[in-house]
Amino acid sequence: MRYLVFLLCFLSLVVLADDALVNPVAKKIKVTVMKGIDKSHVDFDGYCDLMIEMKHSKGYARIKKVRTSGDSNVCKQAKKYLPKKKRFKYSFPEKYIRLHITYYLPSAHYN
Repeated sequence: MRYLVFLLCFLSLVVLADDALVNPVAKKIKVTVMKGIDKSHVDFDGYCDLMIEMKHSKGYARIKKVRTSGDSNVCKQAKKYLPKKKRFKYSFPEKYIRLHITYYLPSAHYN
């Protein structure tokens, strides 16, 4: 019984797709990236996982380094619209933020 409870608690943390569900800074970054991708009008389908390393100083965080995996076109567009020079005020510091960006053309799935 103890193992079952431990397993359920451990797996529930893995189920989250990205940090935008629990971290306000991650949500702001994801919204900015998704708006940029939507405005770009580039034709591609796929996903991109972003691992963003943050640099903290005096209550603010900035994007220091980004690693990507997934479809190269989606990752290229996602990195293009990352707010690299913007400072984010945070309530709790996190060194790494994980984002999952999925983009599908709406018209491609109706045919």
